[in-house]
Amino acid sequence: MGMASEDLLITLQILPGFFSNCLFLALYDSVVLVRRVVSRLSCSRSAGAKEWRPMLTSAGLRSIWNSFLLDAYKQVKLGCEAPNSKLV
Repeated sequence: MGMASEDLLITLQILPGFFSNCLFLALYDSVVLVRRVVSRLSCSRSAGAKEWRPMLTSAGLRSIWNSFLLDAYKQVKLGCEAPNSKLV
């Protein structure tokens, strides 16, 4: 039971930072999408030539989650400050 409660504690520590990063990526994707729509409506061909790749993907979310998980485990296991724990 001790390991499960430790995992739950780590997960609860990660969630706020993880969701704030996901919110930022969704906001960024929304802004880029709106800019592309506006540029297409104004018939600007130079802006439409580049291909847009969204930032909020499953691979991106997995990478963010693994980063926060690694930092939280370091913080709990080693008892010291993790390198990325204050980047939120």
